[in-house]
Amino acid sequence: MSGGPVIVSIVGWSGTGKTTFIEKAIEECARRAIPVAAFKKSRHPADLAPDGKDSTRFHAAGADPSVYLSGTEMLLLGSPPPSMDASTLKTLSPRAAIIFCEGLEVPGAIRVLVSGEETEEKALKRPLGDVDVLVARSAALRAAAAGRGLAAFDPGSAAAFIDHIVS
Repeated sequence: MSGGPVIVSIVGWSGTGKTTFIEKAIEECARRAIPVAAFKKSRHPADLAPDGKDSTRFHAAGADPSVYLSGTEMLLLGSPPPSMDASTLKTLSPRAAIIFCEGLEVPGAIRVLVSGEETEEKALKRPLGDVDVLVARSAALRAAAAGRGLAAFDPGSAAAFIDHIVS
């Protein structure tokens, strides 16, 4: 993983298991002492800021960013950068060796498609030709992906996926 962090963009339909797979991959990285960062892109506004708290009030008053700090956590409230490209992700995650991006497609990233229960390529969010890795429950879809030279993993194979990412 020399040369900066590996950026992994993970996409798929809602409910396909993207978050669960990323969570398992992060747990595997923690087990191996690999520092990671995670970004989640959503169409919906964040529901994280505690209403009425000082940091939320500071942000509402115009502070950008306003940062809440405790002994164990930090919450940054602010406007998103104009571009969430690889350079921005690396700047925001200076300690990460791997940066997972759910729902955020980053040019140059490893492109991962999570298929959930789908069994046919035509039902996937992206064609197999548009991704580098497939995570699928369907053995037939994994075989089709492998036949096209893609890495393919079962959703329970986070360790093998991390092996693939770090190699």
